[in-house]
Amino acid sequence: MSVLTQIKSFIVPCVQAIAAIINAEVTVVDRDLKRIYGSGIYSTVDKLVQDADRHDSFFGGILQTGEPGMVTDVHRDVNCQNCKLREICTTKAVIGYPIRYRERTLGVIGISAFTDAQYSYVIENYRQLMEFVKYISLLIESQLQNIEYMDQLKLQMSDMNRERARADLIGSSPKMAELFSLADRVAKSDSTILITGENGSGKGEMAKYIHAQSNRSGGPLVSINCGAIPEHLVESELFGYEGGAFTGAKKNGSVGKFELANKGTIFLDEIGELPLSMQVKLLHVLQERTIERIGGKKPIPIDIRVIAATNQDLKRMVAEHTFRQDLYYRLNVIPMEMPPLRERGGDIVMLARHFLDLYNQKLHKNLRGFTRPAEDILRTYPWPGNVRELRNIIEYLVNISDAVMIDVQDLPPHLTQGDGPLAKPGLTLNEMVKNYEKSILEARLKDISGREERLQAARELGISQATLYRKMAEYQL
Repeated sequence: MSVLTQIKSFIVPCVQAIAAIINAEVTVVDRDLKRIYGSGIYSTVDKLVQDADRHDSFFGGILQTGEPGMVTDVHRDVNCQNCKLREICTTKAVIGYPIRYRERTLGVIGISAFTDAQYSYVIENYRQLMEFVKYISLLIESQLQNIEYMDQLKLQMSDMNRERARADLIGSSPKMAELFSLADRVAKSDSTILITGENGSGKGEMAKYIHAQSNRSGGPLVSINCGAIPEHLVESELFGYEGGAFTGAKKNGSVGKFELANKGTIFLDEIGELPLSMQVKLLHVLQERTIERIGGKKPIPIDIRVIAATNQDLKRMVAEHTFRQDLYYRLNVIPMEMPPLRERGGDIVMLARHFLDLYNQKLHKNLRGFTRPAEDILRTYPWPGNVRELRNIIEYLVNISDAVMIDVQDLPPHLTQGDGPLAKPGLTLNEMVKNYEKSILEARLKDISGREERLQAARELGISQATLYRKMAEYQL
């Protein structure tokens, strides 16, 4: 498809506007001399005459030189001497003007006279007509530029969406690296994905990341929490309804989430909460790729990718007959498990710094970071609420802190007293210090195995490599 064919919807009204105010016919051809659109005889003639009036030789010369021109006698003019259809051409005169963009000639605008009256008009008004088509050519050039800018903007927005989705999943731990690798591999397909993991571990963010990386990123991402909808409303929320389908229904009906997600991705969060009656309907949708509105009489085809997520053990639910086995297998085509934050080692501090920057901007604060003891506590805390809990705590700290750096005393008490290494009663100071030291080393060494990585960890801890190995032996790490 030529560039001009892509903007035919813009060219057509331009040609119609010219033809409406001049006494001549107008045609636009692309670089391959294929007609995009024409007025009058150009839009009604049969193929033989149309080819005869295409002026391949004359327009071809304009495409080569990029210069406008005029022919007043097609049977004698040198510009038409190589035309195969010269002898049967019905045109009395023709003006040609190049359509240029980015130093390339993409096509030609032609103004043609077929009658004596049109011939006189074109000859007498040659200069004005040439200025007129020059203006139209500039309009087409401007439209091409707008489209290019819009394409660039869409690409930038797509890149921004990818970066934003990736930012919410910051992490370089082995488990996250493996997960990102899998996500990147499967993003381009349309296969159904089932994301499992604890609450707050980032299942929704991973769904956004996959959508942003996919070929559907230009389409919608529609999210729905299956556990947050009253059971009697689930079907209408998912599949919509026709007008008058039930008491209280809108007159014109309502579009469901699956239709809204057409050409994009639907994210079914907390899929384990879906009632058994709806599981049957969802299975049918996944198999047939059609939906039926409540009260509807015909299936509606949909083009979507399905990503589901749950914090429940669906295998156990299948065994207990609270989740359909056939639906489980249909959903679990590509399984992905989000690791809990406590298993992500150095990602904890990385995420904490990311959220600190985020809330610094939102709350107009300028906290520069965390002290080393504060970071150590963040690493050793078990984070039962996962990334969501960490984010909330950082937002709290940015709100209440007036210091330059966040220190241990700024942290919420449950981080330092509740479940941490200092919480066990009856310990001596020396025992508490050793427990604390052990927990710090465990956090630092959790995802480290190589000699170079351990040497780097020792440098960060401010101890020698020999001291690190001695303490590892002491604490049996």
